[in-house]
Amino acid sequence: MLNAIDAQPSSSASLHHRQTLDIEEHASALNGWQLRYDQLTSGRFAGTLSELRLDGMQLVRDQANQAMVKKGATWDGAISFSMPLDTHESGFHCAGHSISGQNLLVARGQNLPELRAPADLDLLCVAVDEALLTDLLQRQQHSFDLEALPRCYRLHAGGSQNELATLFRGVLDETNQQGQTLLGYGAIRDGIRDAVLMHLLDLVDDEEVQPLTLSARKRMVDRACEVAMACPDNPPSIVELCNRVGASRRKLQYCFHETLGINPLAYLRALRLNAVHRALLQGDQGSVQEVAANWGFWHLSRFATDYRQLFGERPSDTLRRQRNCADFG
Repeated sequence: MLNAIDAQPSSSASLHHRQTLDIEEHASALNGWQLRYDQLTSGRFAGTLSELRLDGMQLVRDQANQAMVKKGATWDGAISFSMPLDTHESGFHCAGHSISGQNLLVARGQNLPELRAPADLDLLCVAVDEALLTDLLQRQQHSFDLEALPRCYRLHAGGSQNELATLFRGVLDETNQQGQTLLGYGAIRDGIRDAVLMHLLDLVDDEEVQPLTLSARKRMVDRACEVAMACPDNPPSIVELCNRVGASRRKLQYCFHETLGINPLAYLRALRLNAVHRALLQGDQGSVQEVAANWGFWHLSRFATDYRQLFGERPSDTLRRQRNCADFG
């Protein structure tokens, strides 16, 4: 009998990696989960678990070389989103149903369906606090029905699943290089969590965006711009913006594209880059890396490229120029 552990991810962010050499060790490696794995194929077991904990969210990359049957539960009050990271993976069976191609399985954490996973598994699982998800759905007037779980969503090539996989791999790479320091910045923790939520909602959003009149589109864009510009030194994330205007990201993107010809993500990113630019010009906010991290930029090479494209110089050039002016003065 599997009994769920009444535990949730800590409010302090953390990243853990673990190599396992036994299937029982692998099944018990996730804190707060109660799992049972039964190995189906012959040979020594070898697995890897990478776990990122954020406030109200847990991301897990589960890799194993042997086929197995998985059953059990996540922490209490979680909604679980699972999908293969390898787009060529097949051979999954869920609750007796054969699953081909890439799919997203969404279920309540306390009632995970039995899953038969193939050998050489590479699976991403995101557990989200149900209260956090419910609040998000209500604010954005989203149609996703938490009462209709479990449910399996067929994923098409490209799109948000690739962006989500790229995001998670990028976070793992950057935190491996910079350690826990990266997760010490609140803007980075919130930015990663909001980006994951945005991609998950995109994956389960199967409703077509209904056309709006020109005046209705403009009202929504004007409201979004008003919210974004109200705090130029603390621009909202795309999830916060959608919450404030009461629309899904797809609907907001449609309105921005039709009204301004730009993507709301690009618009918000430009606001944050400008905030970094202002901070560097002040010259007393720390190193380029510290300033960028304070504004939620965790992928430093991508940040430097975007900054240079927008301002025509590297962020280090801006800081050096300001310091030279200060010395001259």
